[in-house]
Amino acid sequence: MDKKRAISGFLLSFVFLSVFVYMLSGVKWVLGSNKLLLGDISAVAGSSSQSSGSAIAPDLEINAEAFISEESNLENSQILLSKNSDAILPIASLTKLMTAVVVLDNYNLADEVKVSRTADSLQAVLTDVKIGTTMPVENFLEVMLVASSNKSAYALAEKMGEQKFVGLMNQKAQSIGLQKTFFGDPTGLSPKNVSSAQDLAKLAEYILKNYPKIAEISRIKQLHIFGLGDIGNTDQLLGQIPDIVCSKTGFTIEANGCLLLVINNQKNNDYLINVILGANDRFAEMGKIINWSGLVCK
Repeated sequence: MDKKRAISGFLLSFVFLSVFVYMLSGVKWVLGSNKLLLGDISAVAGSSSQSSGSAIAPDLEINAEAFISEESNLENSQILLSKNSDAILPIASLTKLMTAVVVLDNYNLADEVKVSRTADSLQAVLTDVKIGTTMPVENFLEVMLVASSNKSAYALAEKMGEQKFVGLMNQKAQSIGLQKTFFGDPTGLSPKNVSSAQDLAKLAEYILKNYPKIAEISRIKQLHIFGLGDIGNTDQLLGQIPDIVCSKTGFTIEANGCLLLVINNQKNNDYLINVILGANDRFAEMGKIINWSGLVCK
């Protein structure tokens, strides 16, 4: 009887020990898997060397021809996400950011500008200037950036002559190292206005450092201009996403939907600079990027 008990006790001990070893191995495997998963995500978040970008987070699908999301303190930057970020693509009204730069370089904001017949012939926005409208440069700059007014952009360029103005836009692009950027007009209506997501992120950094007025105007949700009335911003994300610093939309048939959006990154006291080119729903895709970047910036 004692012998049987001893054998039974031995067998039970063996079974218990086997189960314990099996469970311990399982725990180690799970921990190892989690460690690997966390390592993969860190690698994605830190892939700043991938300029042309296959740095895509798991389960994050961005439907656009090209995009980039980077964290920047305006001295150094790190790419968080990117896809075809060096591809040369039409940029539609993102062009107007450079138009604004040239305006601030060359004009007195108090000088008056009048809308000509040629300017008035361009595609209008919902609330827009019209032939004969006369206002200070500053008001035209505001309407151009907030409402993405083509008429305002052309009127500003026409003040010195469109050809000369566009020449200065291209000179400025070269001087700040935008190697894949070319402008054919001041509005963005021409498909000759091209750039890359990476170049546009660099332009955003340059504007934040040197032209804070452009960023300030661009994030106005609703503008009131005497004689024109209330003018809404073309960026639907204003008021939905907090801490927006700079914003510009663009759309043409050739370019599809484009959007540049810069937000404050309060975690590191720097900026998240995001550019989307060639999207069917630029606002939805930008929302995905902003949500993801908020998770990885620590």
